[in-house]
Amino acid sequence: MVRIELAALREGFQRLELTPSAEALDLDPQVFEDIRVELQLTYEDGRLLVQLWAGATATLECDRTLELFKQSIEGAYSLFYAPPGATVRRDDVEEFRELRASDRFVDLTDVVRDTLLLAIPMRKVKPGAESIPIPTQFGAPAAPEDAPVDPRWEALRKLRNL
Repeated sequence: MVRIELAALREGFQRLELTPSAEALDLDPQVFEDIRVELQLTYEDGRLLVQLWAGATATLECDRTLELFKQSIEGAYSLFYAPPGATVRRDDVEEFRELRASDRFVDLTDVVRDTLLLAIPMRKVKPGAESIPIPTQFGAPAAPEDAPVDPRWEALRKLRNL
């Protein structure tokens, strides 16, 4: 889990670096490793601005070769926490959430997980795979018309030539 204890925050700007495990984020540990999270927090008057960057090494399956490969991924997201009913106008954040006076922490687990999942490219191509030729015909090559045919199929061949 990625939680920020509000009691531990001081007023003003602060920076945190975290290295949560894939399991803590409810991600597949066979896909995600070396997870890093950098948080820039501004805490003032019961309001909290969270700007986060998340990166990891992901094991992906190439869309061209179906081979597994590792690729660095990263994404950024920003949230603003404010007391209920507060009028807030900010164009620099993606999401607003309520922050009550009774809240002891803010949980960023879902935000970090979603940021990493959305950082996976839609088209996953292993480095160097763009130049690999891809077969467009599958199966054995067709036999020539005059090639010997299994006698069991001869009756069908006669029907085809009608």
